[in-house]
Amino acid sequence: MLWRSLVLLLATISIGASQVPFTPVVNVAAQSWLSRPWNERPSEDATGNLIFQSLSSLLQMMPNSKHPIGHSITRVTIPQGTVLYHGRFVGGCPSMDWIAFDPEHAMMFAFGRNGTLLTYTATRDLQLVYFDGCSGNKLGGVIDTQDILIWGAPRAEGNTEIMYCNFTQGLELVSAMSTVNPIVDWEPPMPFPTSHQTRSKDDPPPPPQGPNLPGGHCTPEATFHGLTKDRIDEHDGFRTQEPDIPFSYPKGWKGALPNLDIEAFHAGTWHNQFPGEVRVHVDPSSMISLYDPALTSLVEARRSMTRDEYRPANISEVDIARVRSDIAEVMTRDPAVKTRVDWEGLARVVQDRFGDRLPFMRHLLHEPVTNATAQIMKVRKQLVASLIPYMPRTSIGKPEWFATIARNCAVRFTDHLPQTGFTKQEQILLHAVEEVLHEICRVYTEAWVDAFDAEGKPASVIREWLVKWRDDFDSLVEWLDWPVWIKCDPACGVDANRTVRKAAGCPKASHGLRMAGTNHAAFRLTLKGFHRQRQTCGSSI
Repeated sequence: MLWRSLVLLLATISIGASQVPFTPVVNVAAQSWLSRPWNERPSEDATGNLIFQSLSSLLQMMPNSKHPIGHSITRVTIPQGTVLYHGRFVGGCPSMDWIAFDPEHAMMFAFGRNGTLLTYTATRDLQLVYFDGCSGNKLGGVIDTQDILIWGAPRAEGNTEIMYCNFTQGLELVSAMSTVNPIVDWEPPMPFPTSHQTRSKDDPPPPPQGPNLPGGHCTPEATFHGLTKDRIDEHDGFRTQEPDIPFSYPKGWKGALPNLDIEAFHAGTWHNQFPGEVRVHVDPSSMISLYDPALTSLVEARRSMTRDEYRPANISEVDIARVRSDIAEVMTRDPAVKTRVDWEGLARVVQDRFGDRLPFMRHLLHEPVTNATAQIMKVRKQLVASLIPYMPRTSIGKPEWFATIARNCAVRFTDHLPQTGFTKQEQILLHAVEEVLHEICRVYTEAWVDAFDAEGKPASVIREWLVKWRDDFDSLVEWLDWPVWIKCDPACGVDANRTVRKAAGCPKASHGLRMAGTNHAAFRLTLKGFHRQRQTCGSSI
């Protein structure tokens, strides 16, 4: 099982990490925003917005497609009884391979004469590790966090998948079905090690329960939907060669079949946004973020980069040792060692509170100003609506009144939390939430300072304020970059789905659908047609 393998790996990691001298660790708690002036701006190196964005995007396809280079490693649990699927186009059964949550995803690989859909159920809670971003693909940078965990150094899909290390542990095979597919007469062009003669006495046996598997025994080594390592390169592009393979349907079949690639993509869209993939339970108290401000080498590297260029691969050896030491501690920690704070729920509450109001404020501030007084009154009402729960009745209009409003707004969701029991990762999450709330409340309150007595001000002054506020709120929304804002406007119809364009120049993925694009704008994808050269994001567990 992956969890037990990691325990052994991490024991080695912790020993190696202890041999590297550490630079001083930034004390996140000492930098609490509660002790800072209410109108202090975050530094250019601030990462609270990035950590908050990662937290609020866990296991959601859309935001992880927008930012495919993940920066988080988190413990997760798949509950007992969860049904999982594995598709393969060769005989036999897997020992170490990919397994999917949706049958449509697995069906992409269950083609040809040997096409088989294996259905499993979890016999116990499965303890696994989740890498955010498009970690199931091989795009540039998306597996940096996996390299750091496994190798200790960085090396130069349309749904969520699991890399499962031992199919004989924690899984029960409940079904092995030859699939209906459009190329049933096609066979792999060379033999695969699936017969009894290719097995050694040390190879794992097939799962002890469930139906008999067609075509042989379990392959002992790691495979990619049945392909062993030495044959992956030889068969690279087998899916792109499909159009050259003549269609052949099962005996007795009538009519055509739907495009299985489109259906796999469609299944992935079910997990596009919150709550994401609900069959995986995330433990945010274990979320190791490479946006941790203590990782100074990455802080320095980001200064000359745009958001799309941030990569864990820029990390120093010293910071790698620190991250691997943290991973070792988290993965061997008793799961009960944490508070019961609902971090995902907290992030959602913050987004619910401001997720609609901020875009509406921007809408008002971007309207043409034909009557400055009427315009500022509309904006002023929105400022009051957002801040009035934090306005005391005393000292109205005085500097300390505005300071109290800003502070009340910033701390309302966090100042009561039981910080004494926080894990290190929870302390980082707390700092991120505080930083995000501080900046939201700063921008609102600074505008309120001006707008409080705006009535009767000259139109020229009001116009200057409106321009200033427009720029401030635009910058705030860009800085926050919340997943709740990734959507089509107007919404997609029932005959369409949406995905997110990736940055240009992404290398070809290992499998899945390739998506061309040059920016991150959401766009429609009709189910009536799907271009083969588009690719969706896949995350890895």
